[in-house]
Amino acid sequence: MRSLLIATAGFLILLAGAAFVAVAIAPAQPRTSPRTVFIAGAARPLPDTQFVRTRDCLNRARTCVNGVGGLELVYLTKGTMPRRPTKATVLTDTDCAPDRNGVSHCSNILRLASGRRITVRHDHKMMNDPCLSPGERVRVRSIR
Repeated sequence: MRSLLIATAGFLILLAGAAFVAVAIAPAQPRTSPRTVFIAGAARPLPDTQFVRTRDCLNRARTCVNGVGGLELVYLTKGTMPRRPTKATVLTDTDCAPDRNGVSHCSNILRLASGRRITVRHDHKMMNDPCLSPGERVRVRSIR
């Protein structure tokens, strides 16, 4: 009887360990809603708002969290700013090597719902906020 109890306990521990490993290696759940990308143009200075200060990885490299709440601040580097909110598909994610402050300045080409393409720079710390991934659908708004 005692050996049966020990064998049963050992089996339960083994089963619990296998369940723990399965949970530990399970992939992260995908986002349920698309991220929103706010595009800043190069011609105007950014507004001095909490939104911008939180996500400004150039002037506030130590404290930036560009991506908190699924909201990203990016900078238009090529193309024409969309006039209205729209959707886009991320086509590329390149040049993501971090600078000396640990901030990556990724270049992303976005295909807007109209078919037009624009290029943006996404400044972020990879340890806090992930890159925009090719194939990812995002909402796009201009920041004014």
